[in-house]
Amino acid sequence: MTADRRELRRHTPVARVLLRAADLLHRSSTRVQEAATDLDHILAGQSITFVPALDRAFRDAGLHHDLGLAFLDLRAPDLERIERLGAATSGALGVASLVRDGRAREAAVVRLAPRVDRLATAFLINRLNDYVGPVGGLAWAGLQPRLTARHAALVVGCLPLVDRMSEWVRAGVDQRRALQLVRSPAARPALWDSLRDRDLALMRAAARILVSLHRGQPEIRDVLAAALGRRDQQLRIWAAQLAFDPAVTPSSVLQELAPKLSADRNPAVRVAGVRGFAARDDRDALVRATFDPHGLVRHHARILLAGKFGAIDYRGRALAVLAEPDAGRPDLVGALANLSEFGRRPDIPTVAAFIADARPSVAREAQRTLELLERLP
Repeated sequence: MTADRRELRRHTPVARVLLRAADLLHRSSTRVQEAATDLDHILAGQSITFVPALDRAFRDAGLHHDLGLAFLDLRAPDLERIERLGAATSGALGVASLVRDGRAREAAVVRLAPRVDRLATAFLINRLNDYVGPVGGLAWAGLQPRLTARHAALVVGCLPLVDRMSEWVRAGVDQRRALQLVRSPAARPALWDSLRDRDLALMRAAARILVSLHRGQPEIRDVLAAALGRRDQQLRIWAAQLAFDPAVTPSSVLQELAPKLSADRNPAVRVAGVRGFAARDDRDALVRATFDPHGLVRHHARILLAGKFGAIDYRGRALAVLAEPDAGRPDLVGALANLSEFGRRPDIPTVAAFIADARPSVAREAQRTLELLERLP
């Protein structure tokens, strides 16, 4: 690894935790307090799935070597000193629950158990998979009082970790108990709030549960709309696929979501919008979709348009769009693409006029269309 890459690696959240955790062993209580406060701050800014990632990092000898660190040698007596620092030490105690020393992990779990906050809960869930049986048992004992309606929101906040428990051979029964709570009426407000959470992993996990709870119901609209409003492409595609699954989404909801789907930048999502327009018998919207810049969307739109209303003169409409002086970039790209499929040799001069267009996407589509038209007999 080059010096530059090593330096960049030192600034990742994982590296920042490892470097700061080293000060938990400092003789100065002030330094320990500062390290504990910083650890809480770093951890609070990360996705809840950062906890298992950090667990792996604390066992990564190569990463420790690159950072110039030895494995953190926290012992049980060190935790007493950390605990005396006050309330803002759940992050430091959580870090202690990741070290190699089993007695230190056990002592950390015991001290995390009374702390009913997000970080403490996440680190306790993580320790359910501990390879030392008594440590996992203590973690479960610390979690059990939280598996009540009173603490449903707290468990929902750690839902991505609860999901991951399905991969942990030591946590099968524990996961089922936790999932019963997050699917209960007491957890519904927290699940809906999670759709707006900045933690994308939490939002995904909450959305999946809400979909399972509201299959075929009007409430599914709010779940899918929230997913479609996120930047994550895979999440939007997931929502789009559910939107045109009649077993999940009522037709009325698909129709309502159609404009949002059709405005998405991903063509796979826009295809769902086309289906929505077909469901609401919106001929004009289907016609517009047949001039989408992407061939997949055009293909589906044409099939649905022809099946419901009959085909249109794609070539004539494309030439009309190209003749409009104020036509926008997407309209021009869609019109040129249609000519690549329905155009004739007499259209070559019209297409060639756009080869020098200042908009790169228009010029590229014109060049592609021109090459295809020139091959025509």
